[in-house]
Amino acid sequence: MPLTTDSKEVPVRLVGSSVYGRYSTVSAERTYNMYITSSGDGEEQWLVNFPGYQAIIELVEGGAEGRGLFHSVRGNFLLAVVASEVFLISDIAVTPVLLGTMASSTGEVFFDGNLDSQIYFCTDQESDAYIYNYLAFPAAIGVAVYTGALAPSVTDLLPNYVTYQNTYFIVGNALTNANGSNWYVFESGYAGVAADAYKLTTVTFLALQTKPDFAKAAIRIPAAGNNLLVFGSTVAEIWTQVPGLAIYQRQSSINIDFGVASVATIAANDEAVVWLGINEKSSAALMVMRGGQAQRISTDGLDHLLDLVQFPTSSTAFMFREDGHLFYVLTFFDDADDFSIVYDLTTSKLYDVTDWDFTSFPARQIVYFGNETYFISKKDGGLYKLSTDLTQYDVYAQEDGETVDKVYDIPCVRVSNTFRVSDRPEKYKIKMFTFVIESGTTEDASDEQVCEGYLITEDTGQIIYTEDDIPMLVEGGYCYINRPRVDLTISKNGGISYSNTVSYDLKASGQYRNQPRFNNLGYAQQITYQMRIWGKGRKVLKNGTMEIGG
Repeated sequence: MPLTTDSKEVPVRLVGSSVYGRYSTVSAERTYNMYITSSGDGEEQWLVNFPGYQAIIELVEGGAEGRGLFHSVRGNFLLAVVASEVFLISDIAVTPVLLGTMASSTGEVFFDGNLDSQIYFCTDQESDAYIYNYLAFPAAIGVAVYTGALAPSVTDLLPNYVTYQNTYFIVGNALTNANGSNWYVFESGYAGVAADAYKLTTVTFLALQTKPDFAKAAIRIPAAGNNLLVFGSTVAEIWTQVPGLAIYQRQSSINIDFGVASVATIAANDEAVVWLGINEKSSAALMVMRGGQAQRISTDGLDHLLDLVQFPTSSTAFMFREDGHLFYVLTFFDDADDFSIVYDLTTSKLYDVTDWDFTSFPARQIVYFGNETYFISKKDGGLYKLSTDLTQYDVYAQEDGETVDKVYDIPCVRVSNTFRVSDRPEKYKIKMFTFVIESGTTEDASDEQVCEGYLITEDTGQIIYTEDDIPMLVEGGYCYINRPRVDLTISKNGGISYSNTVSYDLKASGQYRNQPRFNNLGYAQQITYQMRIWGKGRKVLKNGTMEIGG
């Protein structure tokens, strides 16, 4: 029932995803750092904030490029690579151990382990691959040594991706010479003798067959037994491990006519394999494979967005499950692109996800360890915890001399669909816009200033004040007012431009009034609402309504 006179009530879709219209007039609808969740019975849908993150371990002082993170289930530890340094993390509460260094200091690193305590890792930035044998040499890494009559030389193999299947390491090839179409199969050469700790026996090498292409990577197909998905740059093939000398045979009746633009975008879970696909006739596309069938995730707007990417090979991706949703996060990290999108495989919805400053999301690789989810940050090489229970972005101090972590709001933004009256009057008056949002649950929300990084005395731990009775802060310390709010801007031209901001302060802790109202928004022929939701606590948003009249 309308609250204003001579009005009709019109629903406003606030609970939605990023639609990526070809032009904003077609669809301006975007959702940043939020996603759709449903009530237990599925009757109601709400928009909630994407998981926040918290700094856990600073691996390199001052930060450096985070290149890779691996969880060894059998060894019960993490391996992390930051710049050229390789670290062992046996426990989150224990200081990491430096195991050694790689020859390269940039580029993503890929890992997998076998049953003989060997963890193989590699990158296309150098010809050597490495092994960490945690039983033979628990304090050091070594260069992988290939043995056997088919052992590759540096002109045969540039290892850039590894997966383990049924006692074998399967290694992709970054070479683009005549040998680049070959991918290699290795097995452990270690049987308890320390001298063999870093040895691998070369079983065979195989070549892509469907097209003249390069064998860039291979990955196990989830829930598909002995099947392997082998990627080229323009095609992907399914191979099956079989008894006998062949080891693997290609399923000649099936192939996928999309290769992989960047091996770092390949991610798999128990349900699906997802990657950034490309071929000789098409630009980049999001590909999803379930149960042996591959599907292109395509809309006009999404295809246009991916067409705008200048450096598709400068990309990375990971997949994780949180609160019943299976998310695939794809990041283009070149400065010319610098954005991330999320595909929710559970609901088949797309969203935008950002860092605190609206640049790309910092996570590079992700693991589940000790009942928590962690990622390595490409931006600073730190180890971070990721969880929907975290409602802020907690970042290590970035400047020399600073000692205080920076804690930022998650920048949650919702841009609604554009409303146009079906009978197309000359104009209509927007008398009120309202919606439901959770309020009063942010801890310690008030108008009082809060500071981080007070300068304190060594003996008593008391805060030190200036002569003007102002508390002193260490370098990098900062202050803020913990008052959640909603900033509303409106567009009357299909999302091309927006008005000045009108803010609505949400209530303090324990005050649960939760229906902001924005009155007298003027006349329009079409209207788009853009809301930025700020605050240290969680964000929970429901669909809205507006009341319009003549």
